[in-house]
Amino acid sequence: METAIEREGMMTRVQRYVDILTDAGFKAVFGDQRNKDVLIDLLNVMLPPHRRVKEITYQTTEIPSFSLFNKSTRLDLRCKGEDGTQFIVEVQCYHQANFFRRCVLYASKAYDAGSERGDGGKYDIHPVYFLGLLDKTMQDMQQYSPEGSVISEYTFREKTTEMVPDETIFCIFVELNRFGKELDECESMLDKWCYSLKHISTLDRLPGKLRTKAFERLFQACEIARFEPEVKLKYEKEMFTERDYYNIIET
Repeated sequence: METAIEREGMMTRVQRYVDILTDAGFKAVFGDQRNKDVLIDLLNVMLPPHRRVKEITYQTTEIPSFSLFNKSTRLDLRCKGEDGTQFIVEVQCYHQANFFRRCVLYASKAYDAGSERGDGGKYDIHPVYFLGLLDKTMQDMQQYSPEGSVISEYTFREKTTEMVPDETIFCIFVELNRFGKELDECESMLDKWCYSLKHISTLDRLPGKLRTKAFERLFQACEIARFEPEVKLKYEKEMFTERDYYNIIET
């Protein structure tokens, strides 16, 4: 597929793949249940080694308020594993004050919602994993992130032993602007996923080093020309609004 057209002696680039780190691009790809296998691959790379996902079901992205005085919470994506574990995935493109607190609030509301199962007060609540894909570094959390690492994880641990007494709420952040490797330097699946998420909108084809089933599916799912007409129309409208918003912030 051509990625540039000649017009009046000038070359104009035509974007082949969505920018997955925008709200519109993320929802067009991972919000589409036909791309469930791609989402599972993403989760299994970003989650801790002991937590592997085989199957998921999509859930409503809105968590209703439990009080008349609080507003409901709307998430980018929310799904549930076979064992009941909940997974929340959010994309953040811009700096935002108190972003960490907002993520903890979202995960806590999902955890609280998991207790509404008539378990007789046994508190048999499944874990919640919040995964944040960030295009910008969390300024207020920078001092806590492991040096040289793209991923940071937060949960309840005993202060001295650093042991985790139970799986409850986990917040995992992937700060992609801290990822600076070139494709030839990417060896692990995590490196390759970070490279793809960060650069896919600027590529015109699937690189040879990424030619595996997982990345073939990712690139297929992100190819704008493959979108269903209604998905493409919605994506283009939302991107127009999002670019406007970004320009306002930058200005």
